[in-house]
Amino acid sequence: MKNFNLKFILYILKFIIVFLLLSTNMSFGSELDKLFFKIKNAPNYDIALKYETKVWQYWYNEGSSKNSNLIMKKCLINFQNGSLDKALNCFVNLHKLEQNWAEPLNKLATIKFMMGDYEGSLKDIRLTLQKEPRHFGAIAGLVQINVILKKYDKALKHLDTLKQIHPHISILSLRPVIQKLLKKSLI
Repeated sequence: MKNFNLKFILYILKFIIVFLLLSTNMSFGSELDKLFFKIKNAPNYDIALKYETKVWQYWYNEGSSKNSNLIMKKCLINFQNGSLDKALNCFVNLHKLEQNWAEPLNKLATIKFMMGDYEGSLKDIRLTLQKEPRHFGAIAGLVQINVILKKYDKALKHLDTLKQIHPHISILSLRPVIQKLLKKSLI
């Protein structure tokens, strides 16, 4: 009889704990996970873009300190002003400071892409995706680089990956063009 009472009491305690967790709106996933869920399930591009913007803001402010986030802002200003060399150095230093932060690596990949260093960009994209496998910006970069390198089959595979993460991202509209390029390259 004591075993039954103990099991019953444990069952009731588990029920109370679950009830309390649910009633206090305790989060069972990160804010970023929720944003990705909303992007994936958005009914149209405009709504997906709203959540995409929030994801970018999250990525830009993911540093381990306020100082790191301020450095990110400084790097982004250099990048947006077209000072690519300054931005490159800034993001390199930020990555040294914050080795687990995906976004400085993604920006390094973007700058290297803009400078024509596709191999360097690919290396940084791979590192970005190790830290954030859902990084739709990095995957879009893979699509663009593979098109430039005439690796159309890889570009299409990356589009498939993107579609699973962000079904409304604008680069998906390139699929027919890339398919035509692939078809021509096989002739």
